[in-house]
Amino acid sequence: MKTLFIKALRDLKAQKWQFLAVSFLVFLGIALFSGLYSSYLNIEATYKKFYAQTNFEDIGVEFNPAPIDLLKKVKAIPGVKAVVGRLTAYATMEIEGREIQLKLVSIPEKNSKVDSIYLVEGVYPKRNEVLILKKFADLNGISVGEVIHVRVNGKTYNLRISGTAYSPEYVLIAERRNILTSPKDFGIIFVPYRLMERITGLKGKITEVHLTVYYKDRIDEILNEVKKIFEPYGLKNFYKREDQPSYKLLRMDLEGFRHMALTFPSLLLFIAVLAIYILLSRIVMEQIGIIAVLRALGYSKRSVVIHYLMYSILIGFIGTSAGIIAGYYISAGMTSAYVDVLNLPYYVSKIYPNVLLSSILAGFLTPIIAGIFTAKRVAEIEPAIAMRGYTVKYRVIRFERYLARFSILTRLAIKNVFRNPKRTLYTLFGVAMGVVLIATSMAFIDSVDEMLHIQFEKIQTFDYKVECSNLMAVKSLKDVREAYPIIETWILIERNGLTKSSNLIGLPSNQDLYNIYDLNGKRHFPPPEGIILPKYIAENLSIAKGETIEAFTKLGRVKLKVYDIIPQPLMPVCYANLKELERLGFRPNEVIVKGGNENELKKFGTVVSMKRLRRVTEEMMSMMYDFFVFSVLFGASLAFAEIFNTTTINILERKREIATLRMLGYTVKEIAVSLFIETFLIGAFGLIIGFPMALMTLQGFKMTYKSEIFNMPFVMYPRTYVITTVIIIVTLAISLVPGIRYIAKMEIDKVTKEFTG
Repeated sequence: MKTLFIKALRDLKAQKWQFLAVSFLVFLGIALFSGLYSSYLNIEATYKKFYAQTNFEDIGVEFNPAPIDLLKKVKAIPGVKAVVGRLTAYATMEIEGREIQLKLVSIPEKNSKVDSIYLVEGVYPKRNEVLILKKFADLNGISVGEVIHVRVNGKTYNLRISGTAYSPEYVLIAERRNILTSPKDFGIIFVPYRLMERITGLKGKITEVHLTVYYKDRIDEILNEVKKIFEPYGLKNFYKREDQPSYKLLRMDLEGFRHMALTFPSLLLFIAVLAIYILLSRIVMEQIGIIAVLRALGYSKRSVVIHYLMYSILIGFIGTSAGIIAGYYISAGMTSAYVDVLNLPYYVSKIYPNVLLSSILAGFLTPIIAGIFTAKRVAEIEPAIAMRGYTVKYRVIRFERYLARFSILTRLAIKNVFRNPKRTLYTLFGVAMGVVLIATSMAFIDSVDEMLHIQFEKIQTFDYKVECSNLMAVKSLKDVREAYPIIETWILIERNGLTKSSNLIGLPSNQDLYNIYDLNGKRHFPPPEGIILPKYIAENLSIAKGETIEAFTKLGRVKLKVYDIIPQPLMPVCYANLKELERLGFRPNEVIVKGGNENELKKFGTVVSMKRLRRVTEEMMSMMYDFFVFSVLFGASLAFAEIFNTTTINILERKREIATLRMLGYTVKEIAVSLFIETFLIGAFGLIIGFPMALMTLQGFKMTYKSEIFNMPFVMYPRTYVITTVIIIVTLAISLVPGIRYIAKMEIDKVTKEFTG
């Protein structure tokens, strides 16, 4: 066995580039799996640790101002573990000439046992002191001890920063009013309850209650009891932990991450099985004479089979070892980058035994499976037959007449595509997987661009939104070209114990600044009566078009007819006609403006700039872009490894043919062109197969990321087809370079002697 082991090492050295190519495929699969899946587990462990450490809520209920004494009734509900009541308010402040949106959240005198504050710097606040979200403070250069000037309802309050902190409710700032917000441009300020009473003027009142429970199976029952207590005051929203906006978006994103961590590595490892099988099959066929000699020297069939399995084990060892090491660094880097954009004080990064074991099993089983099929062929070879050598049987091409007009080398290139169907199909599949990785990654970038295009160039085409009701005063400003009143409020729809909350937008029918579009790009108009309901909410609550529903609003319970149900992009909202809502008792509370000067508009109330909001959104997507570039590189690497391996094997199998062509006077350049034509044909078919597969993959992601909170439009722009095609073709061309160099250095006399004896 020692002799056979030495032989295996020599074979490995002689064909090191081919072995490295297939080992690279194993490496890619293991690195991608262990890196992505460990990142997924790291992020999940980080969430769990932080939520447990800060006593994240099980239930949340929002309502119109109610007496704080009602908390005693909530605490008395059987199964309630801890309760906190809160006041909240929206505010603004200026930093370096920028108007920043703030949410003020009351906190008790001592840190609450529900949604506890995680203090990072400074001390818990007293009197006119407040805590500020750590990341917001860092991004805006706000320090502990600094005094900030906060404007609430036209009044300015000077508040001293006693410390910086994190909160489990705002790991991702995603509330109904602000689904996509930048941690730099939207701040959370934690204010002592007594100070919050003065700021809001709501002495002895609360507007929210949050609680934890002892028994998870009683959550629905407890939630109903809490709703009964506050329903007389007008419910605004209520949810269980899994529906809390920040938590829900994080879980949705994490689930998509998990799917990606399993899907792409599985495809890579499947391709690796095929690649190793083809490589080992070629080695067996090339060494069939050596196999006969080994058997004649007394080596058993079992020993020879184990010998050829050594190649698989060595490939598995090289690819798996490197993949696990790379995967660890990938997971640490990705976890750090992911958490860096969130409001978290730390992240968990560790080695997971189950991931390590799965990586080792997958890394070794992948080549061993391919090796078993090859070894089976070895076992079936009889020594007498092996001594005669072998010939590669190619398929007969029956369309010579169609190729007559082409040159000999072109005909050879086209015929060679069909000579070895298994190898061609494997290469096609490999190229197709490279296309899927590249095209899908770029399609995510397309989808982000499409999201921005829909939101800011089709739906919200105005320049500013002003929180005021003085339309005539806004229109009187000289730079204002158009201005219209709108109503923006909340709505809570409940049916059969299920609830869905959303924004309700009342739009005038004679304007083009705020438009309604569905996912298919079709424009809709404010209905003459009733509301337009998002399809996702309607499906979840089993609501049909034409039905009359009962909903909670700021005016209490109202009945509304469902005029239409449409699939909406981005953040689905309910739309109604402005006049219809005015008849129900709502009043315009915002003005949308085309043109105008932001500083002038600020005189009337809080101003939201669409240009700034778009910039903020683009900044938030920057990490996604980095990940997509990473995926594109993986896809190009996959295509390179696939084509390099197949082309090299192809050249080695056709050494005699290539040597003969060289003897007939064909130059290396001409043969290289022939090889490129062959590779280009395979690449073209791979692209044809790969793009539909990429679109199917996108559909899978579309279902994963779909929710009533956020509905991302997944698209693939023409540029993605072009760029992916260019990357694949360039990668194929580069992968041919080593083979062409081999042909250029080929000793023609020596090669021909090998085949003539």
